[in-house]
Parts: sequence; structure tokens; C-alpha cells
Amino acid sequence: MSSSRPVLPLPPAPASGPVCVGFSGGLDSTVLLHRLVHDPAFRSAGVRAIHVHHGLQPAADAWAEHCARLCADWRVEFDSVRVTVARDAGRGLEAAAREARHAAFAAHLPPGGVMALAHHRDDQAETVLLRALRASGPDGLAGMAGARRFGAGWLWRPLLALPRSALLAYAERHGLRWIDDPSNDDDGADRNFVRNRILPLLRTRWPPAVAPLTQVDGVQAASSDVLDVA
Repeated sequence: MSSSRPVLPLPPAPASGPVCVGFSGGLDSTVLLHRLVHDPAFRSAGVRAIHVHHGLQPAADAWAEHCARLCADWRVEFDSVRVTVARDAGRGLEAAAREARHAAFAAHLPPGGVMALAHHRDDQAETVLLRALRASGPDGLAGMAGARRFGAGWLWRPLLALPRSALLAYAERHGLRWIDDPSNDDDGADRNFVRNRILPLLRTRWPPAVAPLTQVDGVQAASSDVLDVA
């Protein structure tokens, strides 16, 4: 295992228990897993990778094998969990897959454990913009929480303050290998359309477009708190 020092700053975890990482094998989760397993504090608490096999892509078996090999190289405990995605649930395939994935995460999280997900600042901007377009109230526009109770433990998103470019630079510096999911190029999914079409267009007019969107997230969270006590 490399002895390179981590270069991505992380906020404190919400609990000191073992950390499970949602590990798809993509860039973001590969960076998060590498960052945690090379941090002695997290390594001593215990780090486990959980890969959810949705069975939605022809390459899904190969992706699971890639993740298993990488975890073996890094000496990380690894679980691959097959789920059935309800294609006719009326919520859309993306939402149904997310629901199945989170159910698998909750089922494999030990009491007091921390479920770490690799959402970053660009993901947060996409979430806030999507929820604004769907006319969410203050709670919806607050975006994704950095940490919250989840199942028998906690859900933690330690990369929310970092742009994707920082994750890519980290991956390149450490020579990491990751999977590129072709479904991310399908603009038929709302999030992909925002990521691939809307945000790049916003940046042509307002180059730092992502930062203000994530600042709106913080303002809306505060507004929601005020309304809750009003």
C-alpha cells in the first residue's frame, strides 16, 4: 500500500465507529476510499467498502470484479451486494436505484457505524438546482446534509466542500484507476441533463456558477431552521 500522505481535507466524522464506504468504483468513491484507508485514524477504526450491484448495465459484473480487486490490493474488507431495482415503481429508474442502494447500505451498516458517500460540491450544486426546478420548499433547497442519522448509525458526506476537479487531481496524483459509467452520459436522466447541459451553460455566462448554488444551500438550511422554530 502507498505511504503517500492524504491531500484532501475532510471534516470530522459524526461518530468514531467503523466506516463503510459506498464504493461504485467510479472516480468519486475511489478517491474517498483511497483517502480513508490511507488515513491511520480511519484505518484503525475500520474501513469496509460496500459495492451495490444494481444489475442495470451489461458491465455490472466486471465493475464488481474491478472493485473487489482494488480492495484486495488495498487490503480493505469488501462486500458486493446485489439488489433488485423496481423498474415499474413510478418514481423513475434513477430514484428506484437510489432507494435500493440506500436500503442495502442501511442493512450492512453496523450499530454506531458511519456510511460514507462520495458526493462533492458539484453534486450538491446539481441537487440544489434540480430541487429549485421542482419547486421544493426550504427543506428541499437545503440540499444534501453533510451528516445525518441513518439506519443504525450515521450517513456522512465528507467531500461536499470539494469540487470534482480536486478529486480528479487527487486521483491523478496517486495514479488511481476508476470506472466510467456510460449511463452518466445519458441526458435522459434529469441529473445528467443538469450536469452535462445546464451547469456548463451557466458557467459560460457565470464562470463560478457552482459556488453560489452551494451558498444558496446554506442560506436555505438556515431559513428552514428559522421556520421550524417560528
